[in-house]
Amino acid sequence: MASKKISELTAKTPLVTDLLAVADPATGIAGKSDCGQVTYAGMNMSKVIPFSGSFAFQPTTVTLSANRNNFAIGANAFVRMSSTGNYDLTGLVPLVTAETNMGRIIYIVNVGSNTINLKHESSLSDAENRFITHNGNQVSMNAGHLVFGIYDIAVSRWRIWDLT
Repeated sequence: MASKKISELTAKTPLVTDLLAVADPATGIAGKSDCGQVTYAGMNMSKVIPFSGSFAFQPTTVTLSANRNNFAIGANAFVRMSSTGNYDLTGLVPLVTAETNMGRIIYIVNVGSNTINLKHESSLSDAENRFITHNGNQVSMNAGHLVFGIYDIAVSRWRIWDLT
């Protein structure tokens, strides 16, 4: 996202209490913040940015038509997933390299009627793409099921928590 001065975005002189919309089309991250808080919202950062207000992830929808290993979701953080049958998902491909995903957050929701199983430490996916589930077992995502994941660079795995 190219940097611009606030005065280039609007003819109004913003106040510190004004909210600004921020978005990064490359990562799908969008949000709003006051003028003194956010200058860039992106995924490939290793810096904590103070942020006030709300944010939203741009969703993407995918349909599984078979068991999937090393499944690529790109830069998407909110994945609406369905399947044509009951299938296994053994891992997600990180952006570029595992190191660029340090702390990357994903949400996956099953919007279909079939079960999608997230397999714990499946050798069918490359090591850096695998899931470590919260309980050491597969997570069976039934219809409407939501999981949260974060990429843990210390173990080069997606840590997955069942939120339903």
